[in-house]
Amino acid sequence: MTYRDLDVRLLDALREDARQSARQLAERLAVSPSTVANRMRDLQERGVLTGFRPEIDYRKLGYGLVAITKIKARGDALPGIVEALSRDRRLTHVYEITGDFDVLVIGRFRDESEMNVEIKRMLGLPGIEGTSTSIVLSAAKDGVDIPLHNPEGTEPGE
Repeated sequence: MTYRDLDVRLLDALREDARQSARQLAERLAVSPSTVANRMRDLQERGVLTGFRPEIDYRKLGYGLVAITKIKARGDALPGIVEALSRDRRLTHVYEITGDFDVLVIGRFRDESEMNVEIKRMLGLPGIEGTSTSIVLSAAKDGVDIPLHNPEGTEPGE
């Protein structure tokens, strides 16, 4: 087994349950605990493994409204807009995009009133020429994980 194969299997195991100990991971992957520790350290040093976070159901905490806002920006203002939006903790995603709009943001809010305050704040940023906001009615899939290998063991695209 190559380090790449082991790393993919290790990342898959961590995605399923990041609370597993190195010993538990080693047993699952049929390697030594020191190998697991070394591979995790290498993945962290390379910036592949950036942290361990809990999965939270934000709806159960009262943040059931998800809004997607596309923003049209003046070109020279784009870096400042992206920086300002990236600092806003209510926004979960900030993307520079191609097409008719320049930025796409996703945010979670308690209600429409909270969302409206955020949209008005965005419109007040220098260089924003317009926005288009959609409210998510339902989420058929809501996650960030993608397969790192196909069931046959090959990497995507092979």
